[in-house]
Amino acid sequence: MNRSMTVCVLGVAQALFVGGVSAQPTALAVDSAQSSIDLAVTLETLVGSRTDSDSAAMNGSMQIELDSYTSPTTITLIDYQLAAGSLSFFFDYSFLGTITATADNMSLAMPSGSTPVSGAVMPDGSFTVASVPVETAGTINVTGTGAAGSAVDGTSIDLATLAQDPIVVSGNVDVETGIVTVTIALPLESSVTDPDTGTVVTLAGTATVLAIGPVPEPTCAADTNGDGMVTPADFSAWVAAFNAMTPACDQNDDGACTPADFSAWVSNYNAGC
Repeated sequence: MNRSMTVCVLGVAQALFVGGVSAQPTALAVDSAQSSIDLAVTLETLVGSRTDSDSAAMNGSMQIELDSYTSPTTITLIDYQLAAGSLSFFFDYSFLGTITATADNMSLAMPSGSTPVSGAVMPDGSFTVASVPVETAGTINVTGTGAAGSAVDGTSIDLATLAQDPIVVSGNVDVETGIVTVTIALPLESSVTDPDTGTVVTLAGTATVLAIGPVPEPTCAADTNGDGMVTPADFSAWVAAFNAMTPACDQNDDGACTPADFSAWVSNYNAGC
């Protein structure tokens, strides 16, 4: 494309541009080697109150969307499915005996059908997303010895019955060399009473999760510079593709790179993705 034609096309493009669109979602896999749940359990029984803590690795997946995969300013949490390994808690009541509580099949998830929630990303990559729906599952089974054990005999807590109030998720996002890394912290705070024994089980802790995934491939033909966004900068990229006769130039999918692809690119741009 010669200089006069480029100037002419640029002027037409500036007159036709309407606006850009957001980027696409990406799926992230949880790194279990760097993700864990740290949980403290307090038992309030007829023979007294005791607290113990334990931790376990977590695995699972997340789905997020960034408004830009180069310089994000907004993150949207679309889904998360997190599972923890078994946790064990021991409570010593001296001569009254002991109590052991085990948490199995514990999971945290965004309930099916939840509306995605967004938060601002700061220049350093930190973010906070408020009002995040959470659904807890799993069981805590309590056994014991002596008088203490008798006080809790048969106690079993279904974590799905815990209060499912929305939580505030804080974290950090980093995008480098085509890889998205997100670290989040999910607070865990709840309390439930076993109706049969009167034992009160209180949970307090944090799930810290690191998840990694690829920058999504552009699914929009108008995103000719491949940064995950549609902006006027893509016009310069289209001109470069036209001059080099590369595939990104072919906006009307006719297998050729011709001036007709300019009109097709403007149409693709305005249609959004």
